Amino acid sequence: SCCCCSYAAAALTLHRPSPTATMMSSPSRLVWHRRDLRLADNELYHSDQKTIYSLYIFDPSDYSTRQTGISDGKGGQLRSLNHGPHFTRRLIDAVYSLRRALRSLGGDLIIRTGNPLQVIPQLAQELLIDEVAFSEIPGHYEFKQSEKLKHIVQYGGPHRCKVFTTCSITLVHPNDLPTDPDVWKRLARPNEKQKKRSKGKAKKLDNVAVIAKSNKQSNPNIITIDPTCFEGMPTIMGDFRRVARTAAPVRELYEHPNPENIAKDFTHVNAGNIPSLEELTKPLLESDVPILGCIPNELVMKLVESANDIPHKNDNIEEQSLLHLRNFVQKHAATADRSLCDVSNNNASMLSLPLALGTLSPRQVYHCVKEEQNKLEIEQGNSPSDINWLISHMEMRDYFLFNCFRDGASAYKINPKTPVHKPDTPREWLPLSEHQDKFIRWVSGSTGLPMVDAGMKELIKTGYTSNRVRQNMASVLTKDLKLDWRLGAEWYQLCLEDHCVAANFGNWSYFAGTGGDPKNRHFRTISQCYRYDPNGSYVRKWINIRDNDVEAALRPWAFDKDWLEPIVNPETQLTFHDKDKLEKTGRLSNG
Repeated sequence: SCCCCSYAAAALTLHRPSPTATMMSSPSRLVWHRRDLRLADNELYHSDQKTIYSLYIFDPSDYSTRQTGISDGKGGQLRSLNHGPHFTRRLIDAVYSLRRALRSLGGDLIIRTGNPLQVIPQLAQELLIDEVAFSEIPGHYEFKQSEKLKHIVQYGGPHRCKVFTTCSITLVHPNDLPTDPDVWKRLARPNEKQKKRSKGKAKKLDNVAVIAKSNKQSNPNIITIDPTCFEGMPTIMGDFRRVARTAAPVRELYEHPNPENIAKDFTHVNAGNIPSLEELTKPLLESDVPILGCIPNELVMKLVESANDIPHKNDNIEEQSLLHLRNFVQKHAATADRSLCDVSNNNASMLSLPLALGTLSPRQVYHCVKEEQNKLEIEQGNSPSDINWLISHMEMRDYFLFNCFRDGASAYKINPKTPVHKPDTPREWLPLSEHQDKFIRWVSGSTGLPMVDAGMKELIKTGYTSNRVRQNMASVLTKDLKLDWRLGAEWYQLCLEDHCVAANFGNWSYFAGTGGDPKNRHFRTISQCYRYDPNGSYVRKWINIRDNDVEAALRPWAFDKDWLEPIVNPETQLTFHDKDKLEKTGRLSNG
């Protein structure tokens, strides 16, 4: 039986309307929201002459433990879960916000708790829906769920209806990318290909003709994201971005939905209740199997308590996300120092959360930047490039999203894909069963390495930490402790408020050197701390450093005899230059 049934029963009750009550003058569409919790720039709300109902489903399987694919050393698999406490807290707020937005238009957001493969066909029958519409999202489980739902809705039940799908999570539309491996190759490395084609004058490649020929869509109402559709897609990030820029111009934004198309009559429909964070985290707290085989219960409880401590947001989250984007682009993007450990005070866009929830779309980011650049070009005579990094980040994000679509189930393997070239050093992964103590020290922020421990404390408390810190924590786990990178990815998934399976697993694989572009990305965390937290303010914010000397935040063991012995030799966390400086002067900092 479902472990969430204690709070699911009330929300699942539906009152079957009489046929006369549901007979409509126009066809009806049921929009299933997933990672697209917004109304603006949402293709699902643009359907001519259709009455639109909106639905969000809290799937109990997202909040109960599941297998990870990582061996437990005993013939079984370690367990974790999809939606951690911090993400769930932000999700609940976003769902409330979307419901308020729909109610302001005279409609509502129907809430259900259960399996989407059962809930959606049942609701479609209750409302006599003509078409079910949803957006594809990354993840192998999510892909299989989508495929099953399409079949059930169209062919498998007593009430059959049409299906419309799109993909609103990416910057470029999947249909605008090539489907021919040869096209991918030509556009990824056009100069190299031309040299091979002819020793004389190279024939210019007609990109438009080639792309148009390669893009074939059998059903224009259903987006296909089957892994086979991305055959030939480059595994090198730079190559992918080059093709995407050439082949797939970013589409225009969709307007806000027409209020006249929003369903108004809910007399015969139980709109349902949004579950609380306490209800959704109950299965995690009551699980009798330790998360990842060894995570202490008190650490899981601390994670849940931290999420509970974050106050609810009662404003219009979609509107606030867009206002924040515009303010950042206009006032801070050009001067943001994104490399710092502490990226508060507008040193980072902080768009990862609204993008993960879909309260903001990557296209909105793109067009906001372009609009600002065009405005400044008119006013100043030039288009500033110092805010273009936001678009670059959307392209990088697309790389991981489309990789996740393409890799399918292999995205979660220890070696997701065959590398383009041999790695600099052989990858060696130590078994967790023999090194649990090291992993527990890492997840609990007790490595003795200041930046790593500060980052883990911040992550557990807030669900967020900067990209700089995330990479340093990943470096220690994979390059120093040599533990399976998927352990880190699973722990991040449990902790992050902005979790996206494609970005999370993709970045971990990329950094660990197991992806298609395996480089030896080994960060020296003490040297990194010296450069990106020079006065030690970030470290001191999250961990107790007794001595006031600036150097103590870099090397506390040299100032505090009771400091926990670092999990690795501190000398391995220094660059050659910094090690030399320390030997000669006895200090890294100048203070």
